[in-house]
Amino acid sequence: MHKVDPMEIMLSDIFDKVFYKINPNAKPCNFCDGEGEVEIEVFMPQNFDRDVGYIDHKKVECPECYGTGEMEVEDE
Repeated sequence: MHKVDPMEIMLSDIFDKVFYKINPNAKPCNFCDGEGEVEIEVFMPQNFDRDVGYIDHKKVECPECYGTGEMEVEDE
């Protein structure tokens, strides 16, 4: 039978929280669907090289979760 080492379990939990940022009190961000990034429209104006402007897309850090992809669950 395998012996359970409490020190190994504790260190494993700490390692996961520090390096993988696992937060048990968090849920996926609804604004970015847990990705941490959102796609925005960037308007490219007309200039000497282009005769018309166009709309481009760019990924930026989510303004709601600040790029973590998680939202902290409020305690009630």
